[in-house]
Amino acid sequence: MKKKIYIAGKLNAPAVEYIKNIHRMLDYARRVRRIGFSVYVPAIDVLLGIFEGDLEYSDYFGNSQPWLAVSDAVFVVPGWEGSEGVKREIETAKELGIPVFYDLTALMNELHS
Repeated sequence: MKKKIYIAGKLNAPAVEYIKNIHRMLDYARRVRRIGFSVYVPAIDVLLGIFEGDLEYSDYFGNSQPWLAVSDAVFVVPGWEGSEGVKREIETAKELGIPVFYDLTALMNELHS
């Protein structure tokens, strides 16, 4: 079975930057998937948010955190440093003993089997 990788990255920003942040997360998710892992990308919740129309930040974060908790690792997308949400995700992963990676090569070398 493929290992599950949670893709963490900065999202909150004005509209144009928000879209760029989603693009960056999806780009890295594609790369992680291509090296043989299964991925969960919290940014995909934007689609549900558009459909629902009234979701709050807590709804998005509350949906993604159970996925983080069952992941084999977290990959942190570059540019995350200003994101309080990613800082919380890194802290949660460490508390749960889930390894956190900031580099694709390190992720592949350590987890790909």
